[in-house]
Amino acid sequence: MFAHTTTLWFVACPDPAEQLRRGSVADPDRTDDLMRRAYVDDVPSATAVTNLSTLADADDDEVFAAHFGDVAVLAGRSLATVTPDEITTFVTGLEPGWTVLLLSLDPTSNTGVFARWEDGRLQRAFAASPDTIHSDHGVPFPFESPFWAGERPLQYLPGAEADPLDLPFHPAELAEEANRQWLGFRFTPPTGDGDTELTRIPVFTYRILSEGAEATPASQVKPLPTAEPAPSAADEPADVPEELASVPAGASAELTDAEVTMPLAVSTPPGPAPEPKAPGPISRYFGFRGRL
Repeated sequence: MFAHTTTLWFVACPDPAEQLRRGSVADPDRTDDLMRRAYVDDVPSATAVTNLSTLADADDDEVFAAHFGDVAVLAGRSLATVTPDEITTFVTGLEPGWTVLLLSLDPTSNTGVFARWEDGRLQRAFAASPDTIHSDHGVPFPFESPFWAGERPLQYLPGAEADPLDLPFHPAELAEEANRQWLGFRFTPPTGDGDTELTRIPVFTYRILSEGAEATPASQVKPLPTAEPAPSAADEPADVPEELASVPAGASAELTDAEVTMPLAVSTPPGPAPEPKAPGPISRYFGFRGRL
């Protein structure tokens, strides 16, 4: 299963992937400034120093940020969107003139999203689940060709039948490839040769407080305590529905380790709808699907 995360990267250098690969140091003052400009009606308060690997397990109301000089990142599930065009004014206004890169992965809805803004304009955006395209803007990049040509086929759990409306690839895989091409890493295993380790990319964590609250600057927070690694999902038996009992035509009867870690097409079983939670000012205005 792929990671659950959303990241916005702001780039003012020719090769952000190489810069991250060499190692970067987050500037706490510039990071605080970025957060204040992103949350003008609230009070972002730093809570800890961590790294990018912690995003996938973060709470919905946590926000991550780091400013490295000519590369910066703003991340958190509350920033998720399937309509990147709706947030153009917001994202391009945070660092005017910079390139902005979006990656959003949501395993609960099987959605993958990526977008790129250049010179204040949305150049390319794609957002979809395996059977539904939510947004498709601009001309595809060359790295997308193998996906559209069926060379990176959608993988199915044993017994899952292919839907005629399914794309020839998983949108989350395409979104992760966009992130790898532009920034040199992906969140979901397997990692590729030369990928930057997420643990080598430092970020600050923030809580968004109500107006009038006292904020803690990033310069005053400490690293999160090191925890023992959680058991891998590969070590635990998968909970597979009874109806997924055979492999569809054209699919391998045994998935390799690499395939298991790739996004798999699984329909979410019907159940009671979750209780809606009202979004805050930034979510309502910019189309975010979170609760800030």
